[in-house]
Amino acid sequence: MTEADRLPWPPTRERTAVERLLANRGIRRCALFLTQREGLDLPGGLEAISGFALDASGSVYGFWLGWDPVRRDYTLAPFYPVDEPEAQFAHDAEYRRARRALGLP
Repeated sequence: MTEADRLPWPPTRERTAVERLLANRGIRRCALFLTQREGLDLPGGLEAISGFALDASGSVYGFWLGWDPVRRDYTLAPFYPVDEPEAQFAHDAEYRRARRALGLP
């Protein structure tokens, strides 16, 4: 289950793509935060977005939704773990909301 399962509105196509790519990496229960549109059009009518994904264990990953022309599919590149996410985001309201959504303290 992802954060989008609890949203009162349907998730965007970009969010759906990001969550599929996260699931492919084994991150199935997560909450996205600090996401933003990057103004770059991708094939299929999507727009590049960047942000962070908090997983159910409390790990945080930064990502950018892009396009891989070789595989001809969407990709998360870059995709990287955030060191000490609690220290990095402790005062961020979206991070705290994401933690609550996942039932994390």
